[in-house]
Amino acid sequence: AWLFVMTLGFSRHMVARIVFDQKVETWLRLHIQCFEELGGVPKTIVPDNLKAAVIRAAFGVDEETALNRSYRELARHYGFVVDPTPPRSPEKKGKVERSVRYIKGNYFTAHAPTDIRDAQNGLQRWLVDIAGQRRHGTTGQRPAEVFAQSEKPLLSALPRERMELVAWQRAKVHRDCHATFRGEFYSAPWKLVGKQVELRVTRHTVTVYHEDSYVCTHDRSSR
Repeated sequence: AWLFVMTLGFSRHMVARIVFDQKVETWLRLHIQCFEELGGVPKTIVPDNLKAAVIRAAFGVDEETALNRSYRELARHYGFVVDPTPPRSPEKKGKVERSVRYIKGNYFTAHAPTDIRDAQNGLQRWLVDIAGQRRHGTTGQRPAEVFAQSEKPLLSALPRERMELVAWQRAKVHRDCHATFRGEFYSAPWKLVGKQVELRVTRHTVTVYHEDSYVCTHDRSSR
């Protein structure tokens, strides 16, 4: 299992989930769940440099940051800015790194859950009853109180509609005029044989783009 933790920089209030993969759809769903639990959206998100968020981090004057395309859609839909952490710079993300160590060293050390549902429910109770009520070592205040009084009013409002989960993938159109996504086959015009296309995949549809131009849309098929 992996532990996903979102820590608010001012109050140190935390939202956490236990997951079993690092797919981009999971990464997006976790953000959406956190925003809904917080009741709003922070104006800036500082993610780690995993591929579901940041394809290439850049911090020189002439360099360009490349964000995962699905993550860019999430940022536009929920109205936040993505500010990636520099590679190999753990001190730039100390708040959340310490939060992960705190959860692992306290909740998981003291609890022996029987299954994933028990683990997740127990983690939620622990975050509210223990982590949120402790006096933080740096701020000297209770994270839940600071969040409710000072930070929550500054969050941006949630959009009217929840974003549909989306994954983007580059694929080559093979000689049979099909491109593949996780073992699923989708046709494309024969003129694109041998060329790279972009697939925008949702739960129900797969849309094919070539050089950012729309080509066609298919219903999502089974493998």
